[in-house]
Amino acid sequence: MNVCFLAEGRRQRRDVVFLLDGSDATRNGFPAMKEFVQKMVEKLEVAENRDRVSVVQYSRDPEAHFYLNTYTTKEEILDGVRGLRHKGGRPLYTGAALQYVRDNVFTASSGSRRLEGVPQILVLLSGGRSFDSVEAAASSLKELGILTFGIGSRGSDSRELQRISYDPNYALSVSDFSELPNVQEQLLASVQSVSIPITPTTPTVTGTRMAELYNTLCFVYLLDVPTLFTNSLDS
Repeated sequence: MNVCFLAEGRRQRRDVVFLLDGSDATRNGFPAMKEFVQKMVEKLEVAENRDRVSVVQYSRDPEAHFYLNTYTTKEEILDGVRGLRHKGGRPLYTGAALQYVRDNVFTASSGSRRLEGVPQILVLLSGGRSFDSVEAAASSLKELGILTFGIGSRGSDSRELQRISYDPNYALSVSDFSELPNVQEQLLASVQSVSIPITPTTPTVTGTRMAELYNTLCFVYLLDVPTLFTNSLDS
């Protein structure tokens, strides 16, 4: 497949979605999860034409606290994160939550710029094993080129996190959510590094029109993880 690389000097933009496990099992760890999101947002370059952020919380049902186009300033997003309240509930349906963000958050109407070539990043924080299958939803996210990073605590299933993540090396484990600062810099550095080419879904066209669309839509993600994600997961 041919790949069209962007010029290095182009200003980077990202659409970043945080998917937080708000089930009963994470009640004690939720403040640390919120702080982790706040610290990540503080490091991003939030603006209408730069980085956009969305936060979704789930347990039995997912709930979007705000979408990618809800806020346009860093302070608005930080205020939104500070105001998060633990959802609670059980069981944990991670598969349904992944499908929800795929269908309702990574969309143009919710502020996603996927078809403009903007990197789409999903950061999942999970404290337990899903009661539903994650396979179909995880595959669907990968097909769209959405880069999913899974971070789990001791109660999560490391193999499940690897299946959810865009690449198994994108899955991280902490013994407790209070240890999230230990992986924060690794995650942030990865979000700001490597190149993964993706082709967005487009209508079937032929001839010169295809060439025009190719020139318009081919793009590259700037993410690099090989040396950063070296944490070993439970076997």
